[in-house]
Amino acid sequence: MFRMLLRTAAAVLTTAALLLGGLTAPAAAGNSDLGRLWAKDKVLKRGCHDYRYQYRVKPETRHWSLETFLRDPSGEVIASNAFENATNKRRGSSTFRFCRWNTEPGRFKIRGKLTQYDGYDQTVGWVKPGWFRMRLA
Repeated sequence: MFRMLLRTAAAVLTTAALLLGGLTAPAAAGNSDLGRLWAKDKVLKRGCHDYRYQYRVKPETRHWSLETFLRDPSGEVIASNAFENATNKRRGSSTFRFCRWNTEPGRFKIRGKLTQYDGYDQTVGWVKPGWFRMRLA
């Protein structure tokens, strides 16, 4: 009898978790309340070049860091950057550097992980991602 109750409880909890999990936005979706990333469409030039993008963060604390990641059309991370409050403003621009010989044209995604520090506590969240296209010259 006890085992039957345990199985029933486990089945109910699993079903509830699956149903509720489908109703929430995935963490990878990003949160515009934390900030956002964006870039204009670009031309993939011969050789290695810097390609500009913009960022804006809205941290709730004075101390923060932002890590940005560029994913190519296949989903592979091909470049990254890091910013922090002591040397960077909450809004700015930067560049990713990569080469045409190992990059395919297509749709690229910029993701950003914002970490906020409050004493010994830290909170991590993902800002709203940006998308842009790269075409061959």
